[in-house]
Amino acid sequence: MKTKFAKIFVLLFMILPIGLLAGYASYGNDYLNLLRGPGGELYGAAYGLMQYGSENTILNPTRLGETSNKSLYLYHSTWFRNEVSASSIAFTFKFKDQPLGIMVSRIGISDIPDSRNALLDYGLDGIPGTGDTGEGNGQLDENEIIDYDGVLFTGIANYSVHLGMPIYQKNNFILGLDLGFLYTGLIETNGYGLTFDLHAEHKGQYVQSLYSLKNLPSAIMVFDNGAAQYYPPQFKAAWVVPFVAGDFKFKPGISSAMSFTENLDYYMFSIGSVLAVDVQPLVQIEYKSIVAAGISYRWGDGLHAGIEFSMPLLDVSYSFRPSANGDLGSSHLISLRMSTDIFK
Repeated sequence: MKTKFAKIFVLLFMILPIGLLAGYASYGNDYLNLLRGPGGELYGAAYGLMQYGSENTILNPTRLGETSNKSLYLYHSTWFRNEVSASSIAFTFKFKDQPLGIMVSRIGISDIPDSRNALLDYGLDGIPGTGDTGEGNGQLDENEIIDYDGVLFTGIANYSVHLGMPIYQKNNFILGLDLGFLYTGLIETNGYGLTFDLHAEHKGQYVQSLYSLKNLPSAIMVFDNGAAQYYPPQFKAAWVVPFVAGDFKFKPGISSAMSFTENLDYYMFSIGSVLAVDVQPLVQIEYKSIVAAGISYRWGDGLHAGIEFSMPLLDVSYSFRPSANGDLGSSHLISLRMSTDIFK
């Protein structure tokens, strides 16, 4: 019965975008990549191969079954010269003897100035009602001023709730899924959406590999104004080869991402206006499971770097990420992974 229900659910989800007769309007989908925590950006898709924790709700839910006692995850970052902030909280608990992770996230911009009602749009002569050049055109012309006391400040934000869990395991192969509910609050309209991702991990004797199919068949967001945002499918894969030398673990690897039809200029290689591919080499060095440091290189961004400290009840992660082409400033990302025993 459960298998039949799952098939019906997946089928309905796949035909949903086809059945909606809504106009298309792209509001951008990069924010989905900003909510995956320090390691998610630092190591690409390989992060799920290296970490355990409730953040794997969205990174790699196949790992939720192996989550350590640190079931609570807190993440905060600022982006683009501190104008954008992103935060997440995640927790893993048991549901009918199966691990279930839940993650609540927000990314937004606060204090956006809206001066539309503060413009004294009186034209070149500065006198209302004369019909002089520029009067009533909605633009700040010569001799016109803005009443700054009338400027209103507002914000826009994206919220998401993700549920993730492993659903199948056989030998060294594990399959997991992630379901996301999205809400976007823009100034003029609001949007509601869904995402659906599949994750698979294979723990080989020498190579660990991770594969993700995201936005199946297309994540979608429908807005109050009748427009719809379709997030195209994305394929991610990563391969890590761990080496052990005494108290040290050396983990070189490579991750790759493939995107279809949108944000193609953000990737290393593009094939026309349809497909783009990204390759990100990385390496992590770990000492006694106490401290781990790593670097990766991403085309267009440059070198990323991060470090994580692990204690009995608390893990602290930090990473540094430059912006594409360096014109939006660097970002500093911090996350905590902790046991609930820390509050006792």
